[in-house]
Amino acid sequence: MRFLAILIVLVQSLAGQKVALDAFLEDGSLKTASVGVYVLPVKGGEPVMAWEAERGLMPASTMKAVTTATALQLLGEDYLFETKLYLAGDDLVIKGGGDPTLGGSGVNADFPAWLAALKKAGVTEVVGDVVGDSSYFESQTTPNDWPWGDVGNYYGAGPSGLNFHKNTFSLTFETGRVGSPAKLVKTWPVPPGVEFENHMRTGSAGSGDRGYVYGGPGALRISMRGTVPAGGRFQIKGALPDPPLMCATAFKTFLEENGIKVKGAAKVGVRSVKEAKLLHTQKSPSLERIMKGTNHRSVNLYADTLFKALTKKGTTKAAAAAMRKHWRRQGVDLTGFVPLDGSGLSPRNTITAKQLVEILQKARLHESGELFKGTLPVAGRSGTVSTLGRGTAMEGRVWAKSGSLTRVRCYAGYLTGNSGREYAFAVLTNNYVKSPKGAIVKLLSAVVKGN
Repeated sequence: MRFLAILIVLVQSLAGQKVALDAFLEDGSLKTASVGVYVLPVKGGEPVMAWEAERGLMPASTMKAVTTATALQLLGEDYLFETKLYLAGDDLVIKGGGDPTLGGSGVNADFPAWLAALKKAGVTEVVGDVVGDSSYFESQTTPNDWPWGDVGNYYGAGPSGLNFHKNTFSLTFETGRVGSPAKLVKTWPVPPGVEFENHMRTGSAGSGDRGYVYGGPGALRISMRGTVPAGGRFQIKGALPDPPLMCATAFKTFLEENGIKVKGAAKVGVRSVKEAKLLHTQKSPSLERIMKGTNHRSVNLYADTLFKALTKKGTTKAAAAAMRKHWRRQGVDLTGFVPLDGSGLSPRNTITAKQLVEILQKARLHESGELFKGTLPVAGRSGTVSTLGRGTAMEGRVWAKSGSLTRVRCYAGYLTGNSGREYAFAVLTNNYVKSPKGAIVKLLSAVVKGN
């Protein structure tokens, strides 16, 4: 009798989830969409929900879950990025180690420790140049497939071997009446050698940030277009054209303001440090903390830095190969999986819902699985999913990475059903009519309640 009761409950659960999946697929927001859905018990068993699970789709920022899971296993949880300061002949060399957090809390935030190291070494004057060396990674910071409309903005800041200030700068505009020019009144920090071409206009009050920054790696002219809302001053962020030069320039200025004269200039270049004197080593925050920033706040720079750090070559091509090799070795069929970056910003990234779920399943079962899960935000409570499913069955039971691009909305992660059983899931939607967020909440809530 007990077996029969369990069987009846199981049949009812499967029937209820089929109804939920059918309702989701019939939602008007998905009329033109390509959709992939896959839900799999973490500890093994058959999928409890699947639809077009082997269709290749754009993952958007759910790609970050793959990147962070890969980095945790290949680099190890004790991995730290290091930035080193050397005195090489007459030059002061900042040897980047890819740290994406360097200067992240302020332009001068890390410099007092560097200054103290110089003084301890008896350096009272820099006869040569202050050199930013970014050779830790390849010189190409922006992948070929990133959209032109993204690369000049803060979220399109690609990783350098010497990152600085999150590779971003701010632009502050003074707005006027609706439709009038918005005056550029401040940039911080000021990108060295850059001229600005301002086409920004004043939008209606409350219209938000609709401004775009057009530049790119090495750009000497940056233009701004779009609108910022009326009502006083408004700030947007752009991508630094040359983070290593910005770092060297900012440190040179800091030194001179603190009594150490620099006779040379701020420059970028590759410097041999074999015969140099090491003055200071700065270590990054823990890998776990960087992963949390990646997954909770969806920081593209963090993800793409972790991606390039997967191999000593420090290239996008080598990182993609290392990522594919790692998960293929664990038995994931990666047919059609195309990782062109670590952040998901490229609209040409391709993954299937099944591949994403199987990677997440293996990440959860790994010895570092609990740490990895903890880097994902919780639905209805934290990070980019702090409002997702709040007040529904999802709240507090779903750990998920969200992902969105134009007409792309995706979620992937883990959920705990009402029975206490844990599942890995992915819901990928591309080319929808309008945001399917509400439909996705209903679907995942049904999975939680039905399992």
